[in-house]
This record gives sequence, structure tokens and C-alpha cells, in this order.
Amino acid sequence: MVLTSAEVKAKAHELGADLVNVVACAALERNPPDPGWPQVPSRISKRMKSCIVTAIRMPWGMFLTDNQTCLSMAAHLLLRRTEELSLNLSYWLEERGAHAFQVATEETDPTLKRGSYGWLSLRHVGVEAGMGTLGLEVNILTPEFGPRVYQGAVLVDLELEPDPRISDQLCIGESCGRCLYSCPTNAVLHWGLDKRLCGIAAQPDGISSIVYGPLKSLAEAESDDGVRRIFSSPATRAKWEAVVRLATSYAACPRCLEVCPVGGDYLEYLADEHRTIPEKDSVRVAKLRDMTAARKNGERAHFVTPIDKRWLGESGYKGLRRTRGEA
Repeated sequence: MVLTSAEVKAKAHELGADLVNVVACAALERNPPDPGWPQVPSRISKRMKSCIVTAIRMPWGMFLTDNQTCLSMAAHLLLRRTEELSLNLSYWLEERGAHAFQVATEETDPTLKRGSYGWLSLRHVGVEAGMGTLGLEVNILTPEFGPRVYQGAVLVDLELEPDPRISDQLCIGESCGRCLYSCPTNAVLHWGLDKRLCGIAAQPDGISSIVYGPLKSLAEAESDDGVRRIFSSPATRAKWEAVVRLATSYAACPRCLEVCPVGGDYLEYLADEHRTIPEKDSVRVAKLRDMTAARKNGERAHFVTPIDKRWLGESGYKGLRRTRGEA
């Protein structure tokens, strides 16, 4: 059976996807996020020809709470739904004679660089597939929902018609800076992110906090009583809850997502609630001022790694887009 991109997209929407785009695996092979550490489909399978990228919008009610445990648990429900969509789409494709592989959304390859890097970077796959472009804080921004989406991907051995990339920069950039102003740990860089600082707010009970928290304390304990105090402490109980329930080990801070004005959903559902940014202070204002000055000279300020303009929208910013059809 010959399947078209339109048929595949229709099925993905039927399964619950809000956005669906297609990109050729060959295009992903030619344009890895970091050529020195290529996150490309051939690391999974050399037989796949197309990648189907899906996105599910985040419920707007998630941006009306500061309860980190509830936020983190809600995020995991979204991850499960995203992966179920990918799995069900894979079965549907295989029922029609194809071979398909659903990509796990938050897996990490510990041999790739240092930190959390997956076999594919779904943000960059989404950009290459025409779903959006990266923002100042390097989340993917979509015309429909800004950065408020969870992505999934399915590799398939069919040649499907790919979608065109978005060449315009969707992020307002240095003249906005709302993501930078709102970040509790000041982790937003000039088209980049300090993952360690971001993790302090987004993953308060993540693996790093466990290794350098209770485990480090246990290694340094000098008596059985000391060990018992560590095991019975509130901090250790919080880490144990994070391990068992995944609470506060991931996505416990949505600040940069909820204040971003990009996306057709922002004005109707989020603008009134998040118009002011309490975290904005002189330090953050000065940091953004440095970035603005650097941009005027064709440079970057406050950054760690280089970035290809391909991921930002090489045609530059041409105005706020709230729908996919706007130019």
C-alpha cells in the first residue's frame, strides 16, 4: 500500500496530535544540531527514510499553578500521551506494510557529550520539519502554540512528501526577552541555555541533586547514626519520591513557556495572567542589554556554544506570527 503524507497526517491528528510535520531522514543526516556529536536517524536505523514529527499542546491550566509536584506529574502525563501517540501511529503504519520506529521522547545517550542528549534532538527535528524555529532560550516555538508543546517522532521506511522549513525567525529575540526576565535561575543565554542553572528550577529533585545531595552525604557519613539521619531526612524523602513517582525530577518550572508571546494561544489564554514578570530585575535587564548591543554588531553575548542561524530562522525576524499561514 502506498501512503501519502496527507494520509499519515490525518491519522496522526485522529490519534490526538495537534501538529504534524514530515521531514526526510536524509535532510536530518545532512544537518545535525552539532556535527561533532551527530544526533541523526542513522544512529537508530539506517533503513528509515522519513521522520513524522508530532506535537501535543500543553493544557493552559498548567500555567495557572506554582505547585511544582503537580506540574511535574502533569508533564509526565503529557510525555506518556505523546509516546502512546507515536506507538499507535507506528502500529497503524505497519498494518499498511511499512516498518516504523517510535522515538522515545526523553531518553538520554550517556556517551553523547556530557548531560542530557538523546538519540535525536526533537527540537531540531521539528525545525527541520517546518514545525517551528528555536527561541532565545532554544525551546522550539510554533506559530500555533509558541513553546507550549510536547513533541514525538516516528521513523518510517517510506518516502513521504516533506514539509518546507520555516525560514523566518519566530522568536522576537532581544527586543522581547520575556523568557530571560522570567527565568528563576537566570539560565537563559543569548540563543542558548545554561542547562545546569535551568535544572535547579526545572529538576529540583533530578539525578544531579540526588548524586550531589543524599548520595554524597552518605559517602561522607562517619557513623551509623549519621547514615540513619540522612535516610530519614525530608530531603532524602523528597528524592525518593522523585525516583518512585518522577515528581519534581522533570519539568517543574514552566516560566519561560508561559510568558512567551509567540503562538496563537497566547493572547486568549495566557496574556492576562502573565502580563507582568516579578522576576525581572536590574541584573537581567543588564544581561539583555548586553545581548542587544552584541546583536547590533553581528555578535552574541552571554553564550557558551555556537549556534547555526538555520535553527533560529535564517531570514530573520519579520513580525509576530500567531498562525502558520501568516508571512
